[in-house]
Amino acid sequence: MKALIVEDEEIVRELLESVALREFEFDVVKGEADGESAWKTFAAEPFHFVVLDLLLPKLDGLALARRMLEAVPEIRILALSSECDDYVVREVQRSGILGFVDKNEMSLEVLFEAYNEVSAGCVFHSPNVQDKILHLWQDPDAYYKLLSEKEFQIVRSVSMGESNEGIAKELGVSPLAVRRHKNIAMKKLGVSDEASLLRFALEKGIIKNKSGLNWTAGGHHQF
Repeated sequence: MKALIVEDEEIVRELLESVALREFEFDVVKGEADGESAWKTFAAEPFHFVVLDLLLPKLDGLALARRMLEAVPEIRILALSSECDDYVVREVQRSGILGFVDKNEMSLEVLFEAYNEVSAGCVFHSPNVQDKILHLWQDPDAYYKLLSEKEFQIVRSVSMGESNEGIAKELGVSPLAVRRHKNIAMKKLGVSDEASLLRFALEKGIIKNKSGLNWTAGGHHQF
């Protein structure tokens, strides 16, 4: 079996490769430091198991995972990230990624269990991720339960600094419709102005303030 490790921090990548080679005896383990290089390697040869960081340069981990799963739906992917906010956890679940480990609790014990479960085709979530999933499921005011698809797109775009006119062109609606949907969304979320909306979007992870990330692909349909 072959494993692909995608992690931009060299020390962490070497650790992840070592676990795959020494503890799980994969025949081949290859490592890449960015999303685009990883995609080229993945597209050139078959892999059974992929471990990827979500915070990758050039092509972020969620976008990379979506490409991989579209090309090879049965691929077994374990995601790692220090970002464990509402949006990331929800999008990881929706993407088809089998495992997700919060890097803040990435002990060798957790890694071994995650590798074992996900490489066997089972779902694995580290404790912090499990808690977040349960919180989202129980929270009646989770953003994706309150907002329609269009309202979510507008909230995201407004928070990213796009104008009403630009959003209208992107969505194929009028600027008046954008303003109306924005006002409805803000009322549902209990925010009074665009500055508060930006804080909300950053807090929930709907937008990121880190360069090189484009985690806004896809919608937010309910579980």
